[in-house]
Amino acid sequence: MSEPVKLGEDVTLYCGDCLEILPTLAAGSVDAVVTDPPYNAGVMFGDELKWQEYGDWLAAVLNECHRLGNGNEFIFQSPKAIPYIGQLFDGFGSFAAVKNFAMMGYGKIPNAWDLAFYKCENFTGIGRNWFLSNTAGMLSDRVDHPTQKTVSLMTYILELYDCRTILDPFMGSGTTGVACVQTGRKFIGIEIDPNYFEIARKRISEAQLQIRMEI
Repeated sequence: MSEPVKLGEDVTLYCGDCLEILPTLAAGSVDAVVTDPPYNAGVMFGDELKWQEYGDWLAAVLNECHRLGNGNEFIFQSPKAIPYIGQLFDGFGSFAAVKNFAMMGYGKIPNAWDLAFYKCENFTGIGRNWFLSNTAGMLSDRVDHPTQKTVSLMTYILELYDCRTILDPFMGSGTTGVACVQTGRKFIGIEIDPNYFEIARKRISEAQLQIRMEI
């Protein structure tokens, strides 16, 4: 595990395996966990496990999220994985992030929405359990990441929670971190892939610079 990278007082980033890093974080050190784990779809790092193995791995991750999240968790999953791991989300509410644009392919039903599960002890009273993402208009933010979400979606999710410090154990290209910067929240991000880690670090740094320029 490498040393954490500090981007000012409000952002801490770790490059490494979240199952090694999460146990080092103290319970109560974050207010909410907002994350998008690998879907076991063969497109991410180590993302080609048998479903039983994937379920065991995800259960270990969720145990740490439960320990750290203070009853506030928001976790994306693939609808195609639910028959195999759905039982892990007993007691969660469900959320749909609908895409206004989805690629069509012959002989294949496209994923036109992203599924998430949530617990929300600190609900702000703002928002509903669905959001329409403008995925057709995110070209300016698009990076080389297969499951990148829009900043507007992550901002909407953050504003469901009355929480100051957000943890993302799978920060990918850093969209949750960017949304945290833009909404004045603290962010702790973990990413195992060095290339995605660097993309996230750069995007979050640029978001911080933009905020400073606007002050």
